[in-house]
Amino acid sequence: MISILLVEDHALLAEALSRFLHEAGLHHVVAIAPSAESAQERLPDIDVDLVLVDVSLPKMSGIDLVAKLHEHYPNLPCLMLSGHNASQYVKRSLAAGARGYLLKEDVTGILEGIDQVLRGNVYISKSLREAQ
Repeated sequence: MISILLVEDHALLAEALSRFLHEAGLHHVVAIAPSAESAQERLPDIDVDLVLVDVSLPKMSGIDLVAKLHEHYPNLPCLMLSGHNASQYVKRSLAAGARGYLLKEDVTGILEGIDQVLRGNVYISKSLREAQ
């Protein structure tokens, strides 16, 4: 079972995504953090294989959170989840230490992205790859 910390400030989306991952079979969202600060507080107390991070969070952005997590937990893979499809967000996320970038609309890519990132690969949503 793959343990995930989901960092998403929209409660309805977070719950739906958590349910989707659980029903997919091998994924378990062990915690949902509604902010970067909350994620930083919770992470030392939980054991996760991956952090799925929304780019747009209140106060500290998801990209800034990933930079901090990469500094303190360099082997913990972070995968960005975003509604922003501009290449600048992808580049900034990867530069911060994220190992992938998923568009929220790319539901089928979520499972593939998680799998690829956990295998040590970089994953970018298909529509973003095609646009480059």
